[in-house]
Amino acid sequence: MTIYEQRSDTRTLMDVGERFIKSRIIDRLQKASETTQALIGGLGHDAGVLENPLNPDDTLLVNTDRSGVNKAYNLGLAGGECIGHFAVSHAVSDILATGGTPFAVSIALLLPGETTVSLVDEIMDGIKQACSDYGVTLTGGDTKKAESLSLVVTALGKAPVANLLYRNTPRVGDHLVVSGQLGSMLLGSVVHKRRRRVSGPVQKVIDGALINQRPPFHLGIAMSESRLAHACTDISDGLQAACRNMLTNTNLGVQLSETQIPIHPELKDLANSLSLTPLQLSMAGGDWQFLYCVPETHISALQDVAERSNTPLTVIGEVTDEVGIWVKTVNGERKKLRDIEHDSFHERVDGKSYFDFLSDPQELFE
Repeated sequence: MTIYEQRSDTRTLMDVGERFIKSRIIDRLQKASETTQALIGGLGHDAGVLENPLNPDDTLLVNTDRSGVNKAYNLGLAGGECIGHFAVSHAVSDILATGGTPFAVSIALLLPGETTVSLVDEIMDGIKQACSDYGVTLTGGDTKKAESLSLVVTALGKAPVANLLYRNTPRVGDHLVVSGQLGSMLLGSVVHKRRRRVSGPVQKVIDGALINQRPPFHLGIAMSESRLAHACTDISDGLQAACRNMLTNTNLGVQLSETQIPIHPELKDLANSLSLTPLQLSMAGGDWQFLYCVPETHISALQDVAERSNTPLTVIGEVTDEVGIWVKTVNGERKKLRDIEHDSFHERVDGKSYFDFLSDPQELFE
Protein backbone atom coordinates (compact mmCIF):
# COMPACT_ATOMS: atom_id res chain seq x y z
CA MET A 1 0.00 0.00 0.00
CA THR A 2 1.44 3.36 -0.99
CA ILE A 3 1.25 6.49 1.13
CA TYR A 4 -1.42 7.84 -1.25
CA GLU A 5 -3.71 4.83 -0.69
CA GLN A 6 -3.89 5.14 3.09
CA ARG A 7 -7.40 6.07 4.29
CA SER A 8 -6.82 7.10 7.90
CA ASP A 9 -3.83 9.39 7.95
CA THR A 10 -4.24 11.50 11.08
CA ARG A 11 -1.24 13.72 10.38
CA THR A 12 -2.11 17.38 9.92
CA LEU A 13 -1.19 19.64 7.04
CA MET A 14 1.25 21.38 9.39
CA ASP A 15 2.98 18.00 9.75
CA VAL A 16 3.22 17.12 6.06
CA GLY A 17 3.45 20.49 4.29
CA GLU A 18 2.05 22.03 1.12
CA ARG A 19 4.05 20.14 -1.49
CA PHE A 20 3.09 16.78 0.03
CA ILE A 21 -0.65 17.47 0.13
CA LYS A 22 -0.71 18.90 -3.40
CA SER A 23 1.10 15.84 -4.74
CA ARG A 24 -1.25 13.55 -2.85
CA ILE A 25 -4.35 15.36 -4.18
CA ILE A 26 -3.14 15.17 -7.79
CA ASP A 27 -2.27 11.49 -7.46
CA ARG A 28 -5.63 10.68 -5.90
CA LEU A 29 -7.58 12.54 -8.58
CA GLN A 30 -5.69 11.13 -11.54
CA LYS A 31 -6.47 7.60 -10.37
CA ALA A 32 -10.14 8.44 -11.08
CA SER A 33 -9.81 8.60 -14.86
CA GLU A 34 -13.39 9.80 -15.43
CA THR A 35 -12.63 12.92 -13.38
CA THR A 36 -9.63 14.08 -15.44
CA GLN A 37 -9.65 12.02 -18.66
CA ALA A 38 -10.71 14.99 -20.83
CA LEU A 39 -7.65 17.00 -19.71
CA ILE A 40 -4.87 17.35 -22.24
CA GLY A 41 -1.65 16.69 -20.34
CA GLY A 42 -3.37 15.79 -17.07
CA LEU A 43 -3.31 17.68 -13.76
CA GLY A 44 -0.48 19.57 -12.13
CA HIS A 45 0.24 22.28 -14.69
CA ASP A 46 -0.20 26.04 -14.36
CA ALA A 47 -3.56 25.74 -16.16
CA GLY A 48 -5.85 22.90 -17.17
CA VAL A 49 -6.10 22.30 -20.93
CA LEU A 50 -9.32 21.10 -22.57
CA GLU A 51 -10.47 20.64 -26.13
CA ASN A 52 -13.04 23.33 -26.91
CA PRO A 53 -16.38 21.58 -26.13
CA LEU A 54 -18.61 24.38 -27.49
CA ASN A 55 -20.68 23.92 -30.62
CA PRO A 56 -20.97 26.89 -33.01
CA ASP A 57 -24.31 28.02 -31.50
CA ASP A 58 -23.32 27.43 -27.84
CA THR A 59 -22.78 30.11 -25.22
CA LEU A 60 -20.28 29.67 -22.39
CA LEU A 61 -21.68 29.75 -18.85
CA VAL A 62 -19.43 30.54 -15.85
CA ASN A 63 -20.31 30.43 -12.16
CA THR A 64 -18.24 30.65 -8.96
CA ASP A 65 -19.49 29.65 -5.51
CA ARG A 66 -17.91 29.27 -2.11
CA SER A 67 -18.96 26.63 0.43
CA GLY A 68 -17.67 25.43 3.77
CA VAL A 69 -18.19 22.60 6.21
CA ASN A 70 -21.84 21.60 5.93
CA LYS A 71 -24.31 20.52 8.60
CA ALA A 72 -24.12 16.83 7.71
CA TYR A 73 -20.41 16.71 8.50
CA ASN A 74 -20.73 18.77 11.68
CA LEU A 75 -23.51 16.46 12.91
CA GLY A 76 -21.46 13.34 12.17
CA LEU A 77 -23.96 12.08 9.59
CA ALA A 78 -21.33 11.74 6.87
CA GLY A 79 -17.60 12.02 6.34
CA GLY A 80 -15.70 14.68 4.48
CA GLU A 81 -17.04 13.30 1.20
CA CYS A 82 -20.22 15.32 1.74
CA ILE A 83 -18.15 18.53 1.97
CA GLY A 84 -16.51 17.90 -1.39
CA HIS A 85 -19.67 16.77 -3.15
CA PHE A 86 -21.65 19.73 -1.84
CA ALA A 87 -19.03 22.21 -3.06
CA VAL A 88 -19.26 20.95 -6.64
CA SER A 89 -23.06 20.61 -6.45
CA HIS A 90 -23.36 24.20 -5.24
CA ALA A 91 -21.52 25.57 -8.27
CA VAL A 92 -23.08 23.22 -10.83
CA SER A 93 -26.60 24.06 -9.64
CA ASP A 94 -26.47 27.59 -11.06
CA ILE A 95 -25.24 26.32 -14.43
CA LEU A 96 -28.25 23.98 -14.59
CA ALA A 97 -30.67 26.70 -13.49
CA THR A 98 -29.43 28.90 -16.33
CA GLY A 99 -30.29 26.17 -18.83
CA GLY A 100 -26.75 24.90 -19.28
CA THR A 101 -24.93 21.60 -19.27
CA PRO A 102 -21.86 21.70 -16.98
CA PHE A 103 -18.63 20.32 -18.39
CA ALA A 104 -15.76 21.45 -16.14
CA VAL A 105 -14.93 22.69 -12.63
CA SER A 106 -11.87 24.28 -11.02
CA ILE A 107 -11.51 24.18 -7.24
CA ALA A 108 -9.57 26.21 -4.70
CA LEU A 109 -9.12 24.44 -1.35
CA LEU A 110 -8.66 26.73 1.64
CA LEU A 111 -7.54 24.62 4.56
CA PRO A 112 -6.48 25.29 8.18
CA GLY A 113 -3.13 23.84 9.17
CA GLU A 114 -4.89 21.56 11.67
CA THR A 115 -6.79 19.76 8.89
CA THR A 116 -5.88 16.07 8.76
CA VAL A 117 -4.63 14.37 5.65
CA SER A 118 -7.48 11.89 6.01
CA LEU A 119 -10.10 14.66 5.86
CA VAL A 120 -8.52 16.06 2.71
CA ASP A 121 -8.67 12.55 1.21
CA GLU A 122 -12.38 12.34 2.03
CA ILE A 123 -13.11 15.77 0.56
CA MET A 124 -11.32 14.81 -2.66
CA ASP A 125 -13.31 11.56 -2.85
CA GLY A 126 -16.51 13.59 -2.61
CA ILE A 127 -15.28 15.89 -5.37
CA LYS A 128 -14.46 12.89 -7.56
CA GLN A 129 -17.92 11.43 -7.03
CA ALA A 130 -19.62 14.73 -7.83
CA CYS A 131 -17.60 15.12 -11.02
CA SER A 132 -18.70 11.63 -12.02
CA ASP A 133 -22.35 12.32 -11.12
CA TYR A 134 -22.49 15.52 -13.19
CA GLY A 135 -20.20 14.44 -16.01
CA VAL A 136 -17.71 17.26 -15.47
CA THR A 137 -13.93 17.38 -15.77
CA LEU A 138 -11.83 18.69 -12.89
CA THR A 139 -9.33 21.00 -14.55
CA GLY A 140 -7.25 21.89 -11.48
CA GLY A 141 -7.29 24.57 -8.83
CA ASP A 142 -5.27 25.72 -5.85
CA THR A 143 -4.55 24.68 -2.27
CA LYS A 144 -3.76 27.31 0.37
CA LYS A 145 -3.74 27.73 4.13
CA ALA A 146 -6.67 29.63 5.66
CA GLU A 147 -8.23 30.20 9.08
CA SER A 148 -11.35 28.19 8.21
CA LEU A 149 -12.04 25.37 5.79
CA SER A 150 -13.76 26.36 2.56
CA LEU A 151 -13.87 25.46 -1.11
CA VAL A 152 -14.25 27.94 -3.96
CA VAL A 153 -15.52 26.22 -7.10
CA THR A 154 -15.75 27.70 -10.57
CA ALA A 155 -18.03 25.73 -12.88
CA LEU A 156 -18.15 25.99 -16.67
CA GLY A 157 -21.16 25.03 -18.75
CA LYS A 158 -22.56 25.43 -22.22
CA ALA A 159 -25.99 26.05 -23.74
CA PRO A 160 -27.44 27.09 -27.07
CA VAL A 161 -28.88 30.61 -26.91
CA ALA A 162 -32.41 29.23 -27.29
CA ASN A 163 -31.99 27.07 -24.16
CA LEU A 164 -30.83 29.84 -21.82
CA LEU A 165 -32.94 30.61 -18.76
CA TYR A 166 -32.47 33.86 -16.87
CA ARG A 167 -33.79 34.66 -13.41
CA ASN A 168 -35.76 37.80 -14.06
CA THR A 169 -37.64 37.05 -17.28
CA PRO A 170 -41.05 35.90 -15.98
CA ARG A 171 -44.24 36.93 -17.74
CA VAL A 172 -47.67 37.71 -16.33
CA GLY A 173 -49.73 34.54 -16.21
CA ASP A 174 -46.74 32.19 -15.93
CA HIS A 175 -47.19 29.36 -13.47
CA LEU A 176 -44.61 29.01 -10.71
CA VAL A 177 -43.37 25.43 -10.78
CA VAL A 178 -41.11 23.95 -8.13
CA SER A 179 -39.10 20.72 -8.27
CA GLY A 180 -38.93 18.11 -5.52
CA GLN A 181 -39.92 18.91 -1.94
CA LEU A 182 -39.08 21.87 0.28
CA GLY A 183 -38.49 22.23 4.02
CA SER A 184 -36.68 18.94 4.65
CA MET A 185 -33.40 20.70 5.39
CA LEU A 186 -34.94 22.97 8.04
CA LEU A 187 -36.82 20.11 9.71
CA GLY A 188 -33.63 18.05 9.79
CA SER A 189 -31.76 20.91 11.44
CA VAL A 190 -34.50 21.34 14.06
CA VAL A 191 -34.63 17.62 14.90
CA HIS A 192 -30.89 17.33 15.37
CA LYS A 193 -30.44 20.59 17.24
CA ARG A 194 -33.23 19.75 19.70
CA ARG A 195 -32.34 16.04 19.84
CA ARG A 196 -35.95 15.26 19.06
CA ARG A 197 -36.84 11.59 18.69
CA VAL A 198 -38.57 10.71 15.44
CA SER A 199 -39.53 7.53 13.60
CA GLY A 200 -37.10 5.63 11.42
CA PRO A 201 -38.68 6.72 8.12
CA VAL A 202 -38.66 10.39 9.20
CA GLN A 203 -35.02 10.14 10.33
CA LYS A 204 -34.06 8.64 6.98
CA VAL A 205 -35.70 11.49 5.04
CA ILE A 206 -34.22 14.33 7.09
CA ASP A 207 -30.74 12.82 7.25
CA GLY A 208 -30.84 12.28 3.50
CA ALA A 209 -31.81 15.93 3.02
CA LEU A 210 -28.88 17.08 5.16
CA ILE A 211 -26.33 14.80 3.49
CA ASN A 212 -27.44 14.98 -0.14
CA GLN A 213 -27.75 18.69 -0.87
CA ARG A 214 -27.74 18.22 -4.62
CA PRO A 215 -29.62 19.86 -7.49
CA PRO A 216 -31.99 17.80 -9.69
CA PHE A 217 -29.39 17.34 -12.42
CA HIS A 218 -31.42 15.33 -14.93
CA LEU A 219 -34.40 17.65 -14.53
CA GLY A 220 -32.24 20.70 -15.22
CA ILE A 221 -30.94 19.16 -18.44
CA ALA A 222 -34.44 18.06 -19.52
CA MET A 223 -36.02 21.46 -18.82
CA SER A 224 -33.28 23.20 -20.80
CA GLU A 225 -33.72 20.94 -23.79
CA SER A 226 -37.54 21.13 -23.68
CA ARG A 227 -37.58 24.96 -23.68
CA LEU A 228 -40.80 24.99 -21.68
CA ALA A 229 -39.91 27.74 -19.17
CA HIS A 230 -39.52 31.52 -19.43
CA ALA A 231 -37.28 31.80 -16.34
CA CYS A 232 -35.56 29.75 -13.65
CA THR A 233 -33.58 30.12 -10.43
CA ASP A 234 -32.45 27.65 -7.82
CA ILE A 235 -33.97 27.71 -4.33
CA SER A 236 -30.73 27.40 -2.39
CA ASP A 237 -31.62 30.41 -0.21
CA GLY A 238 -35.33 29.66 0.20
CA LEU A 239 -38.52 30.12 -1.81
CA GLN A 240 -39.07 33.77 -0.97
CA ALA A 241 -35.51 34.67 -1.97
CA ALA A 242 -35.99 32.77 -5.23
CA CYS A 243 -39.20 34.70 -5.94
CA ARG A 244 -37.48 38.00 -5.20
CA ASN A 245 -34.66 37.05 -7.57
CA MET A 246 -37.21 36.44 -10.32
CA LEU A 247 -38.91 39.79 -9.73
CA THR A 248 -35.71 41.86 -9.78
CA ASN A 249 -35.94 44.75 -12.26
CA THR A 250 -39.53 43.92 -13.15
CA ASN A 251 -42.82 45.55 -12.18
CA LEU A 252 -44.37 42.16 -11.50
CA GLY A 253 -45.34 40.12 -8.48
CA VAL A 254 -46.23 36.55 -7.59
CA GLN A 255 -49.03 34.85 -5.74
CA LEU A 256 -48.20 31.61 -3.98
CA SER A 257 -50.67 28.97 -2.86
CA GLU A 258 -49.43 27.70 0.50
CA THR A 259 -51.39 24.44 0.29
CA GLN A 260 -49.54 23.56 -2.92
CA ILE A 261 -45.99 23.97 -1.53
CA PRO A 262 -44.62 20.39 -1.64
CA ILE A 263 -43.53 18.96 1.70
CA HIS A 264 -42.29 15.37 1.91
CA PRO A 265 -45.23 13.14 2.98
CA GLU A 266 -43.17 11.57 5.77
CA LEU A 267 -42.51 15.00 7.30
CA LYS A 268 -45.99 16.54 7.37
CA ASP A 269 -46.87 15.25 10.86
CA LEU A 270 -43.52 16.44 12.20
CA ALA A 271 -44.09 19.89 10.72
CA ASN A 272 -47.58 20.06 12.24
CA SER A 273 -46.25 19.05 15.66
CA LEU A 274 -43.79 21.95 15.48
CA SER A 275 -46.49 24.33 14.18
CA LEU A 276 -44.34 25.09 11.15
CA THR A 277 -46.34 25.91 8.02
CA PRO A 278 -45.35 24.85 4.50
CA LEU A 279 -44.55 28.47 3.67
CA GLN A 280 -42.21 28.90 6.61
CA LEU A 281 -40.49 25.60 5.86
CA SER A 282 -39.94 26.67 2.26
CA MET A 283 -38.17 29.89 3.28
CA ALA A 284 -35.15 28.25 4.93
CA GLY A 285 -33.25 27.14 1.85
CA GLY A 286 -30.74 24.32 1.61
CA ASP A 287 -33.12 22.02 -0.27
CA TRP A 288 -31.45 22.86 -3.60
CA GLN A 289 -34.45 22.64 -5.87
CA PHE A 290 -35.43 24.74 -8.89
CA LEU A 291 -38.20 27.29 -9.41
CA TYR A 292 -39.46 27.73 -12.97
CA CYS A 293 -41.85 30.18 -14.64
CA VAL A 294 -43.87 28.17 -17.16
CA PRO A 295 -46.62 29.51 -19.43
CA GLU A 296 -50.07 27.91 -19.28
CA THR A 297 -49.66 26.43 -22.76
CA HIS A 298 -46.67 24.34 -21.62
CA ILE A 299 -47.98 23.04 -18.28
CA SER A 300 -49.35 19.80 -19.75
CA ALA A 301 -45.88 18.92 -21.10
CA LEU A 302 -44.28 19.05 -17.63
CA GLN A 303 -45.53 15.60 -16.65
CA ASP A 304 -43.39 13.98 -19.33
CA VAL A 305 -40.32 15.93 -18.20
CA ALA A 306 -40.96 14.98 -14.56
CA GLU A 307 -41.25 11.30 -15.43
CA ARG A 308 -38.15 11.25 -17.64
CA SER A 309 -36.04 12.96 -14.97
CA ASN A 310 -37.65 11.11 -12.04
CA THR A 311 -38.26 14.44 -10.30
CA PRO A 312 -41.73 15.66 -9.24
CA LEU A 313 -42.86 19.10 -10.42
CA THR A 314 -45.57 21.07 -8.62
CA VAL A 315 -47.42 24.24 -9.59
CA ILE A 316 -47.38 26.50 -6.50
CA GLY A 317 -48.56 29.87 -7.82
CA GLU A 318 -48.43 32.34 -10.66
CA VAL A 319 -46.82 35.56 -11.85
CA THR A 320 -49.08 38.63 -11.59
CA ASP A 321 -48.97 42.32 -12.43
CA GLU A 322 -49.32 43.26 -8.75
CA VAL A 323 -45.95 44.07 -7.23
CA GLY A 324 -44.91 42.00 -4.21
CA ILE A 325 -45.01 38.42 -2.98
CA TRP A 326 -48.56 37.47 -2.04
CA VAL A 327 -49.72 34.24 -0.46
CA LYS A 328 -53.04 32.46 -0.29
CA THR A 329 -52.56 30.89 3.13
CA VAL A 330 -53.68 27.46 4.35
CA ASN A 331 -56.64 29.32 5.93
CA GLY A 332 -57.66 30.79 2.58
CA GLU A 333 -56.59 34.36 3.41
CA ARG A 334 -54.62 36.49 0.95
CA LYS A 335 -51.65 38.21 2.60
CA LYS A 336 -48.45 39.98 1.57
CA LEU A 337 -45.21 38.37 2.70
CA ARG A 338 -42.67 40.26 4.80
CA ASP A 339 -39.19 40.70 3.35
CA ILE A 340 -37.43 37.92 5.24
CA GLU A 341 -34.45 36.11 3.76
CA HIS A 342 -30.95 34.94 4.60
CA ASP A 343 -28.39 37.73 4.38
CA SER A 344 -24.71 36.79 4.66
CA PHE A 345 -23.80 40.27 5.92
CA HIS A 346 -26.72 40.63 8.34
CA GLU A 347 -27.13 37.30 10.07
CA ARG A 348 -29.85 38.25 12.56
CA VAL A 349 -33.61 38.29 11.99
CA ASP A 350 -35.54 39.64 14.97
CA GLY A 351 -32.42 38.99 17.06
CA LYS A 352 -31.95 35.38 15.92
CA SER A 353 -29.94 33.58 13.28
CA TYR A 354 -31.97 32.95 10.15
CA PHE A 355 -32.39 29.20 10.74
CA ASP A 356 -33.18 29.70 14.44
CA PHE A 357 -35.79 32.32 13.51
CA LEU A 358 -37.51 29.92 11.13
CA SER A 359 -37.32 27.01 13.57
CA ASP A 360 -40.18 28.42 15.66
CA PRO A 361 -43.60 29.66 14.48
CA GLN A 362 -43.34 33.23 13.16
CA GLU A 363 -45.55 35.99 11.80
CA LEU A 364 -44.51 36.05 8.15
CA PHE A 365 -46.92 38.64 6.79
CA GLU A 366 -47.12 42.42 6.75
